[in-house]
Amino acid sequence: MEIFYLKNSPDRLVPWSWINISKLIGSTLLMTVQCVDFFHAVYRNANDEGDVYGVDYAAPAIIFFTILLQVVFILMEKKRGIQSSGVIFMFWLLLVIFGIPEYRTYFLNVLNEVIYRKALRISSSARKESTVGEIVNLMSVDAQRFMDLTSYINMLWSAPLQIALALYFLWDLLGPSVLAGLAVMIVLIPVNGFIANKTKQFQISQMKNKDQRVKLMNEILNGIKVLKLYAWEPSFEEQVLGVRNLEIKVLKKSAYLNAGTSFIWTCTPFLVTFVMFTTYVMTDPTHILTADKIFTSLTLLNILRMPMAMLPFLIVASVQANVSLTRLNKFLNADELDPDAVTKDKNIKKPITIENGTFAWGHDDEDGKPVLHNLDIEIEEGSLVAVVGSVGAGKSSLCSAILGEMEKQSGRVNVNGNIAYVAQQAWIQNATLEDNILFNNKKNEDRYFSCIRACALQSDLDMLPGGDQTEIGEKGINLSGGQKQRVSLARAVYSDADIYLLDDPLSAVDSHVGKHIFENVIGPEGILKGKTRILVTHGLTYLPKVEKIVVLKNGTITEQGSYKELIEKKGEFQEFLLQYLAEENEDEEDLEELEDIKMQLESTLGKERLQRQISRTKRESESESIGHDGIGEHRGSIRHRSKKISESEKTKPAIAPPQQVEAKAGQKLIEKEKAETGKVQLSVYGYYIRAIGIMSTCMTVVFYILSQACTVGSNVWLTAWSSESALQNETGQDPAVRDKYLGVYGALGIGQALFILGGAFSLSFGALDAAEGLHTNILKNVLRLPMSFFDTNPVGRMINRFGKDVDTMDNILPWSIRSWLMCLFQVIATFVAIIYATPVFVVVMLPTMIIYYFVQALSSPAISTTMPIEEVGLSIPRHATVSVYKGLIFLLFIR
Repeated sequence: MEIFYLKNSPDRLVPWSWINISKLIGSTLLMTVQCVDFFHAVYRNANDEGDVYGVDYAAPAIIFFTILLQVVFILMEKKRGIQSSGVIFMFWLLLVIFGIPEYRTYFLNVLNEVIYRKALRISSSARKESTVGEIVNLMSVDAQRFMDLTSYINMLWSAPLQIALALYFLWDLLGPSVLAGLAVMIVLIPVNGFIANKTKQFQISQMKNKDQRVKLMNEILNGIKVLKLYAWEPSFEEQVLGVRNLEIKVLKKSAYLNAGTSFIWTCTPFLVTFVMFTTYVMTDPTHILTADKIFTSLTLLNILRMPMAMLPFLIVASVQANVSLTRLNKFLNADELDPDAVTKDKNIKKPITIENGTFAWGHDDEDGKPVLHNLDIEIEEGSLVAVVGSVGAGKSSLCSAILGEMEKQSGRVNVNGNIAYVAQQAWIQNATLEDNILFNNKKNEDRYFSCIRACALQSDLDMLPGGDQTEIGEKGINLSGGQKQRVSLARAVYSDADIYLLDDPLSAVDSHVGKHIFENVIGPEGILKGKTRILVTHGLTYLPKVEKIVVLKNGTITEQGSYKELIEKKGEFQEFLLQYLAEENEDEEDLEELEDIKMQLESTLGKERLQRQISRTKRESESESIGHDGIGEHRGSIRHRSKKISESEKTKPAIAPPQQVEAKAGQKLIEKEKAETGKVQLSVYGYYIRAIGIMSTCMTVVFYILSQACTVGSNVWLTAWSSESALQNETGQDPAVRDKYLGVYGALGIGQALFILGGAFSLSFGALDAAEGLHTNILKNVLRLPMSFFDTNPVGRMINRFGKDVDTMDNILPWSIRSWLMCLFQVIATFVAIIYATPVFVVVMLPTMIIYYFVQALSSPAISTTMPIEEVGLSIPRHATVSVYKGLIFLLFIR
């Protein structure tokens, strides 16, 4: 439209069309954004909110004045203004394109943040498929694939441009013979398609095996104490190595493909050159390859060689990024928690209301089966409600339904107020005891110590070496089960929520501690009185003190009412009490309460009938126990479950055992990950070379030396051919001489490609043998480390070693070593050729090499230091994600 107005306007000025007005408006908005960005950096610097760098000031300022200049041009002279704005636009567009590789780490951080945020929102059914191992691989390996692709992103437009320009100038030299070389490149297009397709298949298979291996390692490291107690290390080691062997098989297939790719793309520049020269000299006897044509053509073909050599890297990086994109797309499109599953209707006065609710764990056939059926519950504000039922009745599922963690198939759930949730398994952060209780809330001394006393933690604080400043290891490793549960309860109490969901929190503590917590925290006179409390429990001694009891059986509410009402109904609740009384009671402190319950039942049923009912229930429970002999906890057991946990509490010391690390106040229990600084030691290179194998190393070096020798030999041979052609320029070249030079030149080119193929094979398989051996060694060493190591090193850090670092050995190192070897021998061959032709070059080369050595000596330690620091920095969010993913439900509902 602008061109139309320029052509048809008498004054050749662009009118104030809606397009040009929108440009001014857009420019004004951009300037506003840059001003906000600039002054935000000033504000952050003034208030010490994080690090502010010079680029935070310079970038918005430069962009602001550039756009301002564009606006001034438009206002002063619209014709030139529009043209200059287009030039400025192209300038910034090219700047962005060229700057993409510089923002690789930024892209990686953004992807990690997106994955982390998605992990916080995925549904329970999706969480079953998206394991911790897969999420770690998404953050470390798949995100890295995109970062690697940015290194070659500019090749997408520069490679076709370089090839087109080289072919254009070659046409001026060799004429239509260039078409023969172009035909070779066109023939290789289907080969590229085949390579890309096979690479994609291998990459998908490899990532599946990698996910399975990392998932298995995560399970092993989280349950390492059990493995060591039962001496299961060899068994699980075999499982991991079995998955690793499958991964190595796929990697070896990829190695064949990579070696073939190296062969093809090494042959391609030579084939293009050979076919062009052959076509040129064969089509006309007067076509003589003189020195100017040969070496000008070789210069242009070397321009062609660069994009052709980079094409395999671009193909592999693109295919790997495509596979990673598919995996990321699947994860990011996974089902999320339905925000409308639980409404917040203030018109409903009750804190919790469930009307005709039916809930399942997911959508598909397996998870879509209803777990809870036709629930109707109304919880009064400030009331204490107990939820009881046998194991598997749906008590914990009811809590999940109230939290919105389950899929609501029908009905309505309404919650008014904030929720604090205490689960059966406590989630403990790697932080001080105080931080675990405060959970980022401001500390109120009175409320804090009230929580400590009410949750029976004061005696534990007195025994811990650093009091409440004692650092708690990952998963609460230096706390007993009861201590962890009490810390979790104290965290919920301190949050001062409106509604408390307590999923059997008293099962992990001793009976007398449980009574203390019930009386001082949960009960009618506890610290939570006046709050709405839902208590899932197996302890019958607490039931007479609650205001309402909900009885669950097979996912359905069979009865609800007060304790007295349910006793008189003689229904499911009475069966529940009989089953409880039928089990042996070993806790003398509960005998008095149990006698009261038994007397109440006797008054309702009669003494003889009560004894018959208890005997019958006991026989049924024993028969179910026999039928479930292979299961650690049979369905009919109620009391047995809680007592087992409580007994372990009695035998476990209040502080960590002597072999564990005791964290004093101010002392770090979890060691900070350290990054090696300075130059890489020669011993590291030597260790890796021994892992590859001396034979493979020697063969690789020899093959690449011979390949480079063939390259230099082909150039020397072309020089001899051009000299021969100069002598026969007037009479025409003898066909026999021409064929001789063509044959030798072709043989040298084929030799170069074959040696590259041999070097690629020996390097790829040697590097894979090294990766396999190093993985086996680290696995054996980790499984045989003492428990103190696992107490002071987080699981996420160790998972990173088996995830990202192993992937580096598998995929990155072989390509890096190959590129380094080829570059090294090219430089050496170039120096040798130049010195042979011009010996005086030594005078210039020596000072240059000395300067280069000092530059390298200064930069190499910085590079060697930066990369481990970067990897350690990226390891921290991965470890945090692993920890957060395990305690996701606590983070969502304790705030």
